[in-house]
Amino acid sequence: MKELLKAAVVLSGYLVLAPLLGWALARSRVAERVALCLLVFMPSWAPGKLTLMLQSVEFYRGHTKGFEFSLMVALGIALTVCSWVQHRPGNRRWPPGLWLYLAYGALSCLSLIPAANRVYGLMAAWKFLSVVMVFVGAFHAFRDPKDLYWVLRTMAVALILQSLVCLKMRFVDGYWQTHGWFEHQNPLCMWVYLYAIPVLSAAFAPETSRRDTLLFLGSVGAAALMILLAVSRAGLGAFVVGSALVTGLAFLRGSSAKKLGIAALGGCGAVAAGLLALDSLMTRVSVERSREHEEDLRSVLNRQAKAMLEDSPVGIGWNNFGVMNSLPAEQYVGMMMDWDQGRGFRVYDENYYACPLTESLYWLILSETGYPGFVSYVAFLALTLAWALRGLRCSWRTPLGYFVAGVLVALALTYLHGTVERVLSQTKNLSAWLLISGFMARVALMRRPAVAFAIPTVPNPSKVLPHGLPA
Repeated sequence: MKELLKAAVVLSGYLVLAPLLGWALARSRVAERVALCLLVFMPSWAPGKLTLMLQSVEFYRGHTKGFEFSLMVALGIALTVCSWVQHRPGNRRWPPGLWLYLAYGALSCLSLIPAANRVYGLMAAWKFLSVVMVFVGAFHAFRDPKDLYWVLRTMAVALILQSLVCLKMRFVDGYWQTHGWFEHQNPLCMWVYLYAIPVLSAAFAPETSRRDTLLFLGSVGAAALMILLAVSRAGLGAFVVGSALVTGLAFLRGSSAKKLGIAALGGCGAVAAGLLALDSLMTRVSVERSREHEEDLRSVLNRQAKAMLEDSPVGIGWNNFGVMNSLPAEQYVGMMMDWDQGRGFRVYDENYYACPLTESLYWLILSETGYPGFVSYVAFLALTLAWALRGLRCSWRTPLGYFVAGVLVALALTYLHGTVERVLSQTKNLSAWLLISGFMARVALMRRPAVAFAIPTVPNPSKVLPHGLPA
């Protein structure tokens, strides 16, 4: 009865309430912007406030534990319906690249044929295909310069508020590695630099007001603080490299007192943060050095993934890695047992009924969805980078160009980080990534994005063709 009630709630939300909200949003451009900002802010919320799960399997350690319904998807549906109701001349109903993401989902479903547990596979298919509405909704709602600055301010506020949560966890709750309202410190760090690097890049733009510049720099400082509190070496490295890259790109457009001041402030902040966090980082490094003589768990899990791919080129089943590398399945769990025995541990069967998943996003995709899913997924990643590169070339010296430069750097670092973290398979980070990708799809469609994002917002966009939108 409880499951039926939850099903009624989520279906009415997706099929009735979200379209009605979209119809209401179409009557006010300000309301549409507020909804867009809410969508940008939502990935920073606690998971329990965002999702509702049907047929939940709490003991399973896969990346999907049920049929997941999300408020972010519902809001994406609302923004999509809003765009359709407005009937703007020349507006596309669906964004570019959508077909490629859907192809990734369809090709990944081929892995359900050999899957040991097809229900788990259907859970993953539902999650990864339904969340694409975040991508579609962001594409439709991101259209003019006011949208750009509303989005940037929302990102900045989200970073600052999340830093307060992390400070509470460290100094009130006593956590050594804080994770905020995320499942783990790694998802937190990857979300932080995905938002913070574009915000920092936008702060360098000459057109950015002094008030916005201060807000953006404050949020970047909050982002640095969160990564230090998380004690994440990979997250810290990505943040530092990303900040250096967007600073270099800003100076390629010319130097100014503002840019020099921001760069000097950032350098002083980096030195101060390094001194404050030195003890924590050295403790983390010493812990890792004590394990250098051992084969890392990540390597063992990657070897399992490689063996699964060799046995089934189409994958062993979406969301089935945790099934196949754990008892009672015996085909791959022996690698984990041998590794534990080599470290001097005694093997007890009850310890191997819920083995962890590989930490590499790409090995996880390869093992679960095989070559078809992996190739289509990587092709979509490459397409998002191509969109950002085109937007950067067409709007190099504009505020939009500064934002896109930050997005390009943040996406590249996220994809590189995916080799050691499977964070983009988690709902909040997946949604944030598709949100940013939707913005880049909009920029890629604009014939003249530098013009489109430099003109005043028209009072009634439903009756005027926005400059730069494709015919």
